[in-house]
Amino acid sequence: MTPASSVARASLVLASVVLFGSCAQLGLPPLAGPGAVPITPPSVTFVGATLVRAPSTQTLAAHYCPELVQAPLGTGPLLCRQAFGPPPPPSAMVVSFDLVFRVANPNQVPLPLASALVATTLFPASTGEKLGAVCVSICPEGAAGCTGEAPPGACEASSRDVRSLNDFVDKSLPRLLISEGIALANGQAPSFTLPPITASSQVDVTVRYSFGPEQLLAVMRDLAAQSVNELKNGRLPTFTIPYRLEGTVWFDAGSIGRIAVGWGPTAGTWTLPVAGLVPAVIAPAMGAPPSYAPPRGAPPPAPAGAPPSVP
Repeated sequence: MTPASSVARASLVLASVVLFGSCAQLGLPPLAGPGAVPITPPSVTFVGATLVRAPSTQTLAAHYCPELVQAPLGTGPLLCRQAFGPPPPPSAMVVSFDLVFRVANPNQVPLPLASALVATTLFPASTGEKLGAVCVSICPEGAAGCTGEAPPGACEASSRDVRSLNDFVDKSLPRLLISEGIALANGQAPSFTLPPITASSQVDVTVRYSFGPEQLLAVMRDLAAQSVNELKNGRLPTFTIPYRLEGTVWFDAGSIGRIAVGWGPTAGTWTLPVAGLVPAVIAPAMGAPPSYAPPRGAPPPAPAGAPPSVP
């Protein structure tokens, strides 16, 4: 055997060890040879969107009224305080929602989720639509210090059949959408780690997002401005946000590469609760607006107080 052929053979053996060793570390079979199993893309089905935290309509009115209502001798803020109470702190203005996905892995091996892209368009049917998009990186279970910050390329796709972050980044508002984590079951605290989706199984995955308060409040200001007469008369306006959601989930198939699965678009409407309680908002079908219902046992809305007298 010549020295050149020996080097070539050694290189081939080394490549095989690296390739098959990588598959074994992820619980995947070899790509070729006896026992090889083809990888079928998992299915990702959007189940629904649930509003889990939102300011009450009265809180929103207390925030916007001093800004929008004009009164003689600069008494607008005083009249607004009498009608709706003092302006709320920024911590009271957070809006968060959960997205639930049903993920089915038809393969004989587990598949880890690698990253997820979510884009939401607020007021999609209007000329003033606002878009937010965020990419989150998902770490293996037990990984320390995982923050969800996505490395370059985490939400990029070579196929035009799925959406990537580049499809949204030029049009989206920075920090309109913020990821808070992911969980396998309702009630779990969201984090950025997740175990692989086990072989031949189906699970519901919940991902939590929040809107950046400053960006969302700027968007909501237009709704408040349309209700300035209600604010002047001490009546609570209605804050209803139509939305459209879409995105892509990437799975890590080891040496085979990443598998991208798109979902959406799906549309619906969030109505922020008058009483400030958590409402249930579920999208029953793709493209169908969800229904709004206050939670069982919710108290009636608090009285708005005496309406200010504004000429």
